[in-house]
Amino acid sequence: MKRVLLVEDSNTIRHILKVYLMRLKLDFLEAEKADHGLRLLITQPVDLVIADFNLPGSMDGVELVRRIRASEFTRVRQVPIVLLTGGKAPDLEAKALEAGASEFVRKPISIDALAAVARRHLALNEADTLGV
Repeated sequence: MKRVLLVEDSNTIRHILKVYLMRLKLDFLEAEKADHGLRLLITQPVDLVIADFNLPGSMDGVELVRRIRASEFTRVRQVPIVLLTGGKAPDLEAKALEAGASEFVRKPISIDALAAVARRHLALNEADTLGV
């Protein structure tokens, strides 16, 4: 089973993301802050990170991406990272991608769009996730 790390400070948004991705039959790890997410990523096998751009504390989503990409562990450096934001500033996507994010997605995102993003980065096809 593929494992996704959700790094999002809102319990509600984390719950919504899990509900949106439920049909993909994934296992989830959750963190409210980037530093906790980074610790989980180092100590647990993770196949995809979905993180918020704006996180509380000393590390935002972009800095989290930079630290993941600079990790001493190959397994950590290579994990796909999707950054989500509700922000409207035009330079956010460039900042995310320059830091090393695999994909940048603006909220709100539909259930189908988020499932497609996850499927792409987890190398899942639709038949694998629909129980067909």
